[in-house]
Amino acid sequence: MQTNQTQIESQVAENILKSIRIPPCPEVVVALMKETAQEDVDFTKLVKLISGDVGLAASMLKTANSPFFALRNKAGSVQQAVSVLGLKNLMQIVRGSALQNALGGEKVHMERFWDRSTFTAVVASHMSAHVEGVSREEAYTYGLFHDCGIPILMSKFPDYKETLAASNKSAELIIVIEDQHYATNHAIVGNMLARNWCLPDYISQAILAHHDHTIFTQRSTTPLVCALVAIQLVSEHIVATFLQKPDDAEWHLSGQEALHYLCLSDDDLLDITEDALTELEEIRAYR
Repeated sequence: MQTNQTQIESQVAENILKSIRIPPCPEVVVALMKETAQEDVDFTKLVKLISGDVGLAASMLKTANSPFFALRNKAGSVQQAVSVLGLKNLMQIVRGSALQNALGGEKVHMERFWDRSTFTAVVASHMSAHVEGVSREEAYTYGLFHDCGIPILMSKFPDYKETLAASNKSAELIIVIEDQHYATNHAIVGNMLARNWCLPDYISQAILAHHDHTIFTQRSTTPLVCALVAIQLVSEHIVATFLQKPDDAEWHLSGQEALHYLCLSDDDLLDITEDALTELEEIRAYR
């Protein structure tokens, strides 16, 4: 009987996943990824591709001129932005802009989500300087994409916003609540999007595992995936402090383990938080 019930639940979950539309990676992003993967990158072609998408061009200039990149001279054109940012930062901005455009939905309902995702990405990038083996670009991209399944579920299920609000007041992990209501969760859906968008495997794996409180003790999980999840947990704690919001269930459950995995003391956390809060204030003022 238990086996039959498990099979039924598995089939329900599979059917739910099949019914969820995962936005395809925009053609311009695919073209940019192909071009930046070439040994001899054609920067003129990159500029033309970006300039051909008005929204992407505007987002690139705004982001390139933000305090995060701290350019000495503000970029006045896409060509200038490309020349000073470099390929890694370029694709970082392109993916972030494309993600927000693809999943934005009704802007009035999503502004807080994107602000929080951006703040988390910025702090994660800042923290990468304290963690061996994780680049600034990797940390930023993962920080931005780690919760990308949330807006997809929000567009699929009319009551998801209420479920999300209720989970913020609960000691239960959000993916447990999502599984109970929808037979899937935003970590699974986010992993699907990351793979469809050709993000590196370690990022899609970290997205899938970012609510797994046993990750730091699993030998099968790679150190980079563990490090990204740990950085994200600490970053979200810092962002919650910045926004004067309570910590979520994950921090209470795994926060100390994340700090231990990253070899960070409580004093280290205070120093990192102080620096990150200053950076976040600058970015909020700019936005």
